[in-house]
Amino acid sequence: MTQYNHFKFLKLDPIGELYFIFNKIYKSIYTLSSTFISKMYLKFGGIKYGKHIKFRGIAIVERFQCSIIQIGDNCTFNSSSHFNFRGINHPCIIQTGKPEAKIIIGNHCRFSGVSIVADKEVIIEDNVTLGANAIIGDRDGHNEIYASEPRPVHIGKNVWIGMNATIMKGVTIGEYAIIGAGAIVTKDVPPYAIVAGVPAKIIKYRNNE
Repeated sequence: MTQYNHFKFLKLDPIGELYFIFNKIYKSIYTLSSTFISKMYLKFGGIKYGKHIKFRGIAIVERFQCSIIQIGDNCTFNSSSHFNFRGINHPCIIQTGKPEAKIIIGNHCRFSGVSIVADKEVIIEDNVTLGANAIIGDRDGHNEIYASEPRPVHIGKNVWIGMNATIMKGVTIGEYAIIGAGAIVTKDVPPYAIVAGVPAKIIKYRNNE
């Protein structure tokens, strides 16, 4: 199950080890059932998805008429705090709000309680990880209060976005960048940059470590 010696744990802490085994079985059944239900929902909603995607809890996925939501291979969506002990505030949310809007998610991406919304375009490339409760949106919302136009968001390959971070409209994040927990990103982030703060600023670059 892991790199640990579970036979040793069974001897030293039998209650703890049996609980561990039960929990693994419960999580496996929960994942299988929620993945099956979610895939049926995606098919019914005209949402394209690749091979071996996994749902841990039921995500909220809503495709507006004549818009596109596309999910690549081997993506995982955590919508339950059983699978992220930082705590997930809500299920994963993926939503297009206008005709011709696009949300394109690449291969091998991982999400935990995220919100991804698009009225124009959100592109997430391969191997992107979004921490608990991260938000990506190409729009401001509430046009009745302050009307504004959506602007595309582009997340490059191998980007890591920390928990509770917010990526605002019009932002491009370069490959291998890291977005710190709680950051609000309002401007483009260069490849390999590590940014944090409100608004987010460059702290250093990964290739300078």
